[in-house]
Amino acid sequence: MILLSIFSCKNEPICSVNQNNAGNKKYDLDEATCFVALKLKKKKNDLNLIRDALIAEENYMNKLGLISKNSNLENKTEANLELDIRKLVEYALNEENVGLIKEDLLEIYDAEIEYLKFIGVVDE
Repeated sequence: MILLSIFSCKNEPICSVNQNNAGNKKYDLDEATCFVALKLKKKKNDLNLIRDALIAEENYMNKLGLISKNSNLENKTEANLELDIRKLVEYALNEENVGLIKEDLLEIYDAEIEYLKFIGVVDE
């Protein structure tokens, strides 16, 4: 009986995204983390690393002046959201010291674009 419950837990999602948030234009770090993890089929122990990568992105955008601590992505134009992903990855690796490799960061940031489409911040 114990083995059955252990195996059944493996099929449960590690988190969930509220589908009612589609198109609401409000970026939520926890939801973005979950969305990326589900999209990339990651495990629960990957959530903190994904979150660290997304926080590094936010810090990088703050540093460039693309966003401020008091704003949210709803007020930003699509042009402001276009940034050099290679420079972002280098920043995350060298300045934020995230515990991921370059390929993982690129994968996370690519998947985050799907989240931005989901909340309606960027167009298809």
